[in-house]
Amino acid sequence: MSCGCNNINNNFLNNRLDTNNINTINGETKHFTTGGICNMCNPQGYTTVSPIEEAGFCPPIGEPQILTLMAPAVFDESGVNLCRVIRIGELANACAGSQMSRTTDLLFDGLTVLDLQNATHLQLQVVDIDFNFVCPKSARYSDIRPAKNNPNLSRVTLRDIDVTFAIKVIDKNCRVCKEGMMTLRYLPGEHCPGYDEKTNPKNIAVDLYTPYGVAFAVENPSGCNKLVPIVNYIGYVGADTCQNCYNLDNNNNGGIMPLEDPALTPVMPPAYKVFEPNNSLSQGISAQGLAKVISADSEYIAIGLTLYFKVVYFVQYKFNHEGLCVPPKFTTVATSSENSSCKAFVEGDLLEQSILPLSVCVEPKSY
Repeated sequence: MSCGCNNINNNFLNNRLDTNNINTINGETKHFTTGGICNMCNPQGYTTVSPIEEAGFCPPIGEPQILTLMAPAVFDESGVNLCRVIRIGELANACAGSQMSRTTDLLFDGLTVLDLQNATHLQLQVVDIDFNFVCPKSARYSDIRPAKNNPNLSRVTLRDIDVTFAIKVIDKNCRVCKEGMMTLRYLPGEHCPGYDEKTNPKNIAVDLYTPYGVAFAVENPSGCNKLVPIVNYIGYVGADTCQNCYNLDNNNNGGIMPLEDPALTPVMPPAYKVFEPNNSLSQGISAQGLAKVISADSEYIAIGLTLYFKVVYFVQYKFNHEGLCVPPKFTTVATSSENSSCKAFVEGDLLEQSILPLSVCVEPKSY
């Protein structure tokens, strides 16, 4: 039962003019009565109420005209297109069963060279990009430095970036007949596969406006730590991992054993890369990627890659509160003559949190 605390004209309210709560809006002085105590919140006879107890009995009343919102804001953005030509027969299979040090230009998750050769169409999704800022394996690595004579600009130079795609193999009837993953290297060295001076050069550099700085990652987690400026990729790798998986036995012969078996020491199966979660937005320079097949035959595939760079900072803004958003509800396809409360709920409105900010003593529809 609502006690009416949110009603500013309620007779129960002990309205008091708080001279310390005077606001000027559009040149006009407004007096707000806040912290009123109604009889239901403060029963008669209870007279010794401190300001802290008063707020605990009945929270401040009223809905502000303007609220604040902490939101990511894009301060600068830019984009670039690259195109890489791949010889299908040169792609390695990471799931062939043998340990490999190769980390790019390979297929995994069940996708094979034959699948690509027989595909009518390919649909691509960029799920991860390693921009090669942390722990470079050679002298060629990406870096971020302040632009010359302008500390508010950052020059981002990218080299040897590893792009991982999710691939749908589509047949002539427009059906998905196979799914898998592929990792390719873009912006390679001059003597590496895929290099092209005009479409896939050895490096690119962009200047971005970064007034509040860039994000960093730890390159050496032990000893004398080194923090390296990085570009965050907004991708599709989640944080869920297998917590109780089976591994190969000590001989790596394919036999499986539970992790809790004390008789054997479990070892991880061969893996060429560990993917970090990246499906969230972070402050600093972030990137997003889109890809499409430009041309293809049974021997070669040309894959175009679009990179979007955005400088994002979380900033607090003012906004007028116009109510909460209610998403649309899915409708059921099949109908049934069965009648029940559960069925009525499933076919009814979505639950929603209908309490407005700073509104009190209002029963939400979710109850």
